[in-house]
Amino acid sequence: MSTEESFALVVAGDHVRADYVTLLGRLGLRSMAFARTTDAAATLNGVAPDVAILEVEDGGCSFLRELRDRYGPDMPAVLVSAERTTPADIVAGLLVGADDYAAESMDSEEFLARVRRLIERTRPSRGATADLRRLSSLTPRERQVLALTTEGMTQKQVATEMGISIKTVGAHMQNLLGKLGVHSRVEAVALAARAAAGADL
Repeated sequence: MSTEESFALVVAGDHVRADYVTLLGRLGLRSMAFARTTDAAATLNGVAPDVAILEVEDGGCSFLRELRDRYGPDMPAVLVSAERTTPADIVAGLLVGADDYAAESMDSEEFLARVRRLIERTRPSRGATADLRRLSSLTPRERQVLALTTEGMTQKQVATEMGISIKTVGAHMQNLLGKLGVHSRVEAVALAARAAAGADL
C-alpha cells in the first residue's frame, strides 16, 4: 500500500501517539507524528498525507479545517477522542469535515479496517488528480501529440495530422515523457487514460 511519498499524519497526545504510529505501520505507512497541531502545520509541505489521524482533545477539529483548506476534500481524515464520544460529539466532528470519528478505546482491528477503507476509497481520485497536475505541465503541442497518440496514431500519422516532421513529433514525445515522469508512449497513454477516468468520477 505504501509508496515513496505515502505517509500518515498523526496529531495526538503522548498516551496514544505511539500506538497510532504502530497501527498505521501495519498498513505500510510511515507516520509523521506530532503532539501539537502548530508543529504539524509548520512541518507539512505540499504533499497531502494518505490519512490524517487527529485527536479532538489536541485541537483536531480546528486543525482539520486547516488541512481541508490546504489539501481539499479528498484527503482521508479521522478524528479520535478519549472522552468526547457522544452522538453529538461525533456529529460535530463529521460536520467539520472528518470522514470518520473513533473512540480511542475502539478495537485496533476495527480502527485499521476503517482507515484502510478510507485510504482505498480516495486513492483513485487522488491519483487521478496527480496525473492531471502532471498533464497540465504540457504545452499545447505536447498535449496534441499525446491526444493523437492516445487515439492510436503512429508517429508518422501524428506528423501528417499536425503538419510537422516526424522528428519534431519525436522531440515533443520525448519532452512530454520527461514531464510526465514515464518512459514510453504506452505509459504516457495509460496515464492520460487514468486522468480522464478520474475526471469522470
